Amino acid sequence: MKKKYIIIYCLIILINLAHATGFSWFSQTDSRWGSDRLGRGTSIARSGCVVSCLSMLLNAEASNPYMTPDKLNDWLRKNGGYSGNNMRWQIPGLIDGEGLGMELENRSTRYNDWDFLASELEKGNKVIVKVAGRRSHWVLVVKQDGPKDKASSYLVNDPGVTNYEERSLAYWGGFRSARSYSGNWLDEQAFNLGSEINVVPVAQEEEFLYDIYDLPRPADVFVALHNNLDVEIQGYFILALFDSEESLISTIDYEYAHIDANEDADLLYEMQDYSPLENEDNSLKIMYSKYFSSMPSTYDTLNLEPIGIRNLTKSYEDLPD
Repeated sequence: MKKKYIIIYCLIILINLAHATGFSWFSQTDSRWGSDRLGRGTSIARSGCVVSCLSMLLNAEASNPYMTPDKLNDWLRKNGGYSGNNMRWQIPGLIDGEGLGMELENRSTRYNDWDFLASELEKGNKVIVKVAGRRSHWVLVVKQDGPKDKASSYLVNDPGVTNYEERSLAYWGGFRSARSYSGNWLDEQAFNLGSEINVVPVAQEEEFLYDIYDLPRPADVFVALHNNLDVEIQGYFILALFDSEESLISTIDYEYAHIDANEDADLLYEMQDYSPLENEDNSLKIMYSKYFSSMPSTYDTLNLEPIGIRNLTKSYEDLPD
């Protein structure tokens, strides 16, 4: 009798907008845009820390298309976003329309104003800070993890480095001023699983044909997601195979979907060969991205762990009506 495999695995939604914190990371010195002119007589590589941080913010906001520092810089130059080489902080919030999406909320000019920083993050706002030191440099605060009055509690994305480095505000000894923004953030609160994940292999009575001709064994994968935001979420939901070390093995299929505000979406994928799932070290995951890539980056991703959900390989007969 042919051995029947029951495959149990967890679904993790990977938001390709976030380095474990809900945000992408950009370097202002990236060769794709570093030499682009910014403001009057300077460049993104030299003075583009703010526009790079704002690009990270816009990518984490559901109302905006995929944004990079060069795209945002072009838009700002055409729409009065700069005063000389300085950012006009309210203008980036107009890119998706006034009163929609990301909006400038508050500011502080006090040195190490921990009460301001902690309270804005607690409200759900996102904060860009000017770090301490002689050089004028801004970074994006991505997470508070510890007491509010400790610089080491605040993890940041620093656009001033060539390669990503994990840093906190302790690297600079604190901050000198801050700006906060509200928005519909694509973070761990944005999605819920609406159902179990069902992997449905080819009908059992047909499996012998695939064995005789040594063919890959296909399967359908069903996923239901719920949008918790008050705005539509749209983008690519990419089904991918990962190994035990969380490394991407391959992409399997994708759907471009619009999920209405506070609504559900049923996604259907085709898996050409489900045999890799017989290796218990492998797992399926879904990656969300505003843009599509056949090998999307998992370097800056956010894991949304569904609590108490286990997913079984089932036959069509076992699926609920």
